[in-house]
Amino acid sequence: MIDKDFMQDLEEEEEQQIAEAKQQVEDEPTCSLLKDNKFLQHYQRVLEVSAYQIQDETIDASHEEYHLILRSNEYSTIIDQEILNIHKQLKDVYHKKFPELEKIIINPIEYVKIVRLIRNAIDLQSIDFSQLLSGQQVVAVNIAAKQSLIGQLSEEDISLVDQLCHKIETLDGYNQKIICYIESRMKYIAPNVSALIGTQLASKLMAAAGGIEKLANMPAGNIQVMGSVKKNMLGMSRAMHNRNTGYFGTLEIVQKASGKLQNQIVRMLATNVAKAARVDNMKTCPKGNVGEDLRTKMMKRYQKIQEPPPAKLEKPLPIPDENKKRRRGGKRFRKQKERLAMTEVRKYANRLKFGLEAEDEIKDTGIGLGMLSQGIGKVKLHIKKDKPIGLSKKLQQRLAQTKTQSGGGTGGLTSSIAFTPTQGIELINPEPGYLSKVPDQYFNRESGFRTVLKKEREFGRQH
Repeated sequence: MIDKDFMQDLEEEEEQQIAEAKQQVEDEPTCSLLKDNKFLQHYQRVLEVSAYQIQDETIDASHEEYHLILRSNEYSTIIDQEILNIHKQLKDVYHKKFPELEKIIINPIEYVKIVRLIRNAIDLQSIDFSQLLSGQQVVAVNIAAKQSLIGQLSEEDISLVDQLCHKIETLDGYNQKIICYIESRMKYIAPNVSALIGTQLASKLMAAAGGIEKLANMPAGNIQVMGSVKKNMLGMSRAMHNRNTGYFGTLEIVQKASGKLQNQIVRMLATNVAKAARVDNMKTCPKGNVGEDLRTKMMKRYQKIQEPPPAKLEKPLPIPDENKKRRRGGKRFRKQKERLAMTEVRKYANRLKFGLEAEDEIKDTGIGLGMLSQGIGKVKLHIKKDKPIGLSKKLQQRLAQTKTQSGGGTGGLTSSIAFTPTQGIELINPEPGYLSKVPDQYFNRESGFRTVLKKEREFGRQH
């Protein structure tokens, strides 16, 4: 076992070296690692260690190679960033000759290989690109060369292009050796995570988290977005832009999945990686059986999700019941049916004559008049002659009261106009004795208050 103080000092020294390497890349963006002695020493150490195999089954934080692996992950990220910086400078120089090439070939390593083949040539038809590019890319390069290929570069530009290509190839070689070393040791550090998603992706996740312990303490939601970069779409549509794929976007199963299933498979991977990382941290399954079981269960579930939904069964209608059902009868039920029966007006309103256009709705109520609005049909009023129209007791009492109050006099419908054959229209007094009853003077003894006068006379007689 290694002393804890020595391990702590070693970790601090490693962090300082990595911070200095990152700062050097930012200050001098082209070929800074090739001049860094610490990186070259680390690379030689990786070559020495990768030559022999590990005798132990697992590698934990107390193992001497554990921190070497973590530092290799950090250097791998720095190499990728420096390759991108040199690739940008190479595109700026080679843009003078072939400006459309950088739009067709996006990968920096492939771009360097194509530039090595073309260099300063004018006719690209004689160059064979089939070993490096697909058939579609070869056609695109030839068409773009006919339209946008400019003249030859100067000798200074050609020498600069060769130098930049050599630097990218050298850094890519270093990176491939470091990645091979990390992948060969990942099955000892995280065997279950490696069995689940592969050693290359497992090394990236562990480097981004800072170790297997920190990866085991992370929730699945944070593991899902590890490695995701927010892209500036510059006003372009985000409809085909997949978000939150992160490192899992490099897996073949994620790339082949459709847009709806892609986020779902990434969530499943992140959840299972969190489970496998906790198992690796506890060192309970060094052979990776748990990771294999999680992968098989996940693939079964993913295949189940991809299956189309079951077709709807066409259910036949049930056999009708031929037996007649018992129906309620009686006087009360017949009256209820008569009261709720459809009237003749409603029947004609629901009918339409064939060939005639229907009328509009009544004030947007959705109700029309049908054949009533067209003046078609005759509404019949059915009245039972054998049964007289009955009046309620209250209505009979009201009619009796109105008759007694009128006193049997002339009704309100009598008129004073009469038609005669001699004079035509004549005004006739319906009550001929009415004028004789009117007194000559308004104020006389025979006019109103007769009851009062009678009482006064009787009172005077008595006294």
